Amino acid sequence: MLLTTKLGRGCARRTGFTLVELLVVIGIIALLISILLPALNRARQAAQNVACLSNLRQIGQATIAYRSETGRIPFFWVLRTGTWGPVPAGGTGNALWWTAFSQGGKTTHPSISIGYMDDTDKPLNPYVYKGLFPTRWSGARTAAEERAARDVFRCPADKGDGLKHPGTGSAYNYLGTSVPSPYELYGTTYMCNRGWMYDGKVAALVSQTFASGPLTDAKVNSLNNAISRTVAKWNATETYVAVELPFIWSIFYHVPVEGLHTKRNSHNAVYLDGHVAPAEISARDIARWGARVPGRYTPKSGDGWSDARDPDTGYFSRDKFYPWSGSDPFGAGPSQRGTSPAQ
Repeated sequence: MLLTTKLGRGCARRTGFTLVELLVVIGIIALLISILLPALNRARQAAQNVACLSNLRQIGQATIAYRSETGRIPFFWVLRTGTWGPVPAGGTGNALWWTAFSQGGKTTHPSISIGYMDDTDKPLNPYVYKGLFPTRWSGARTAAEERAARDVFRCPADKGDGLKHPGTGSAYNYLGTSVPSPYELYGTTYMCNRGWMYDGKVAALVSQTFASGPLTDAKVNSLNNAISRTVAKWNATETYVAVELPFIWSIFYHVPVEGLHTKRNSHNAVYLDGHVAPAEISARDIARWGARVPGRYTPKSGDGWSDARDPDTGYFSRDKFYPWSGSDPFGAGPSQRGTSPAQ
């Protein structure tokens, strides 16, 4: 009896872990997380990059359809009054306005004054969202939150957390800092090519338009058609239509900026011929551009991309005169004879 009792006690099972065992398990779990987390982040970034490229491909197809139907490029000037209001049909204005977020997407946020545009007036929307825009914008502001989302123009990396360029501290939502998402603020995360405005021939066309008397819709349409004929002579495989926001910060500040889907200075872009490819900016490119001059902008180029090109003289050089001057978050922008700073 005594022997049986001792054996029973000796065979009793433990029902818990010791502290050492628990710490070992926690350590193993932490090690696995540290190993797997970078891989999971890379997989997430890769998925976002694929979705972003898909968005830009759709924008590229819309660009081709728009050019085929209208004969124009999706870069343009819009007639406005001195207070940046719309001009009634048949009326005259005294200012030309253009925004970097104009090619498509949802209505821009009402907090934007100069850069406001309703989604019915953005040129690529009818080609991306068939049948949604039966009437032209009347000039009445529509609250952005009342418009349906245009997700094709939202990069998946735009999470509404106030994207900011770390090298300068300049926020991408500079026109409305209370709205942390560039998509919610501008209606798109993809910024339009704004370098075309600094082409010498395009600048001359704008000056001629102002010199010819009162501004009318017909006159501005003629200007936009002339600009389109000029840009049509450029290399369509290198002239980009739209690109991720950080790219624009890099070419304006002359500094390297990480892409939304990579640690490199590489940014997804769509080009006039409709193809999609990363726009890489190398240290050699930045060195070739030279020091940034606030209030001036020289069209930029890199390996396989450019924002403007004169077919007669090739790419622009730093010593060429540009009539645009002014100030904006980049330290450059057009402000001439009634034209607004480009937003």
